[in-house]
Amino acid sequence: MHLFLGALFVVTGVAGAAAFGWEPRFLALGVGLVGIGAGLALRARAALLLARAALGALVLALALMVARLYVGNAAPAYPDERLVAHFYLLAFALAAGGAVVVFLLLRRARGFAAFGQVDLVPLGGLAAALVLTGLWVVGDDARLRPCRNGSEEACGAVAMALLESAERAPGAPPTAKEERAARVLAGHRCRAEDRGQCGLQRYAVGTVDARARRLDAAKEAFLWACDADPSWCSRAMQEPVDWTPTEQTRLRRTSRAQR
Repeated sequence: MHLFLGALFVVTGVAGAAAFGWEPRFLALGVGLVGIGAGLALRARAALLLARAALGALVLALALMVARLYVGNAAPAYPDERLVAHFYLLAFALAAGGAVVVFLLLRRARGFAAFGQVDLVPLGGLAAALVLTGLWVVGDDARLRPCRNGSEEACGAVAMALLESAERAPGAPPTAKEERAARVLAGHRCRAEDRGQCGLQRYAVGTVDARARRLDAAKEAFLWACDADPSWCSRAMQEPVDWTPTEQTRLRRTSRAQR
C-alpha cells in the first residue's frame, strides 16, 4: 500500500507541474508532492502526517473555491458563466471525493513507529517547496499578481501589453513571460460590466495561442471575444489561423448584428 500511495503522489506531483509548463508555483507544489510520495514509499512517519495534512488543506481549499463561485461579486451573472461555474463545481466535487478516497487509503498504510533518518526525505521536499514558493512570491511579475487576485484593471493592462507585442512581432513565437501572462488571463474569470473588456482579455490570449501555432485554441479565443463584443469580429477575421468557411460566416454574422 505504501508503495502504491507513494507512486500516486509522485506521479501527481510530476504530471501537475509538467501540465502547467513548470510554472514556479506549480513546480513548488510538485516538489512537495514528490517529497511526500518518496517518503510514503519509504514508510516515513513524517510523510504520512504531511500527506494527511495536505489532503485536509486540499479539501478546505476546494470548499473555499466553491464558495467563491456563488458568493458575493464573484457570483456568475451570465448564462455562459453559470454553465462554467457548474462545470467547476463538478470538478471540485470530484477532486474532493478523490482526496477523501486517498485519505482512507492512507489509514491502511503503516509507517515506522518513530521518526528517523528516512523522515528527512519528505521534510526535505517540503523545505524545497517552501523555498520555491518564497522565490515565486518575491520574484513574481508585479503586473500578473493583481490580475491573479481578480483586478480587472490589471488584467486589462496585461491584455493590452500582449496585443501590442503581437502587433510588433506577429510571426514571432511568444516568450515565456507572454505565455505565463496568457495563462493568467485564461484562468481569470472576467467580472467587468463592460463585455468589451472581457473580449479584450480573451482576444489577447488568442494572439498568444496563434503565435505559438495552437490554432484551435486561438480560434476558440477569437470567437469567444467576438461573441462577447462584436467589435472584435472584424479584427479576428484578419488573423492567420486558417478560418473555415463556417467560422468566417459566424464572424461576419456576429459583426453585422452590431450595426
